[in-house]
Amino acid sequence: MYFRSSHAIPFTTACLVLLLAASAFSQTPETVVASVNNIQITQQHVDDSVSARIYPLQQQLYAIRKAALENLVVSKLLESEAAARGVSIEELRRQLTAGEIKVTRAQVEEAYTQNASFFAAMSPDEARERLRLDLENQERMKHYRAGLDALRKKWTVKVSLAPPAFIAELDDGVSPAKGANKPTVTIVEFSDFECPYCKAVQRSLQQVLESYPGEVRLVFKHLPLEGHRNSLPAARAAYCAAEQDRFWQFHDALFAAKELSAAVFIQVAGELGLGLPKFQACLNSEQSRTAVVKDLETARLFGVESTPSFVVNGKLIQGALSFADLQKIVEQELKQSSTN
Repeated sequence: MYFRSSHAIPFTTACLVLLLAASAFSQTPETVVASVNNIQITQQHVDDSVSARIYPLQQQLYAIRKAALENLVVSKLLESEAAARGVSIEELRRQLTAGEIKVTRAQVEEAYTQNASFFAAMSPDEARERLRLDLENQERMKHYRAGLDALRKKWTVKVSLAPPAFIAELDDGVSPAKGANKPTVTIVEFSDFECPYCKAVQRSLQQVLESYPGEVRLVFKHLPLEGHRNSLPAARAAYCAAEQDRFWQFHDALFAAKELSAAVFIQVAGELGLGLPKFQACLNSEQSRTAVVKDLETARLFGVESTPSFVVNGKLIQGALSFADLQKIVEQELKQSSTN
């Protein structure tokens, strides 16, 4: 599609974001906001008590700041490059968008087919011309973005705007975990056993644990998605395996399986030497359902809706990360920890 709708923050939410921003400038987590019988209550105490409500607002505030920062960075890059070339910023923008623009008839026809209902009030020729111009503008924007990327490499750009951190403790001692007992970096994974991207990222996670054995800890949270028929039963089965101290072995077997089903769960449980009567009773128990629902509620409270998603030292990161991606993130956290 070639047409985007605008997404405005609801008025009440916008007000809350502004209030949050104002309080962030006037108070620190250590600021005492009240006392009862000389027992102090700090801003951190308040934030911890409503962390699930505050975090989505912090995310919105971060998104606003990030967009504003990006605009300022681009403006400074353009000013620096325009001065170096001895041209105006307007001329520099023209130069950055210059380049071969090639839009084929087939591309126009494809776009017209996809957006035909939108152009119902126009003649086909006028609609196709509109689309051709839109496609050409998209090509110019590709040149412009490539030009900006080149300027970022030419000029020194350092960005240190940190995303908001989770206030709540997600390594609760109940969720399955492995790695360092006293970690410098804690990775909380929200995952779905029927998600192909979750399956793909497992090797990268294992490489990180092997590369940083005394520094990284991995915590697992269930996030079975509604579109995956067997993901919820698989999550409950994995919980039941954990009840017999076989979670990670069961976890690995599920991700290695070609397909998931009740028969596969029983087969894997047998291969791992689990007590089958206890395992089968657990599968249909309220206990296994409640455990998975708890993880689902945690994900919902903090706006985690896709898998795989990760919380690395309180920072939310989404998508199937490669080992190189994870290594870079871990190294940044280790470096930050060493300077604190």
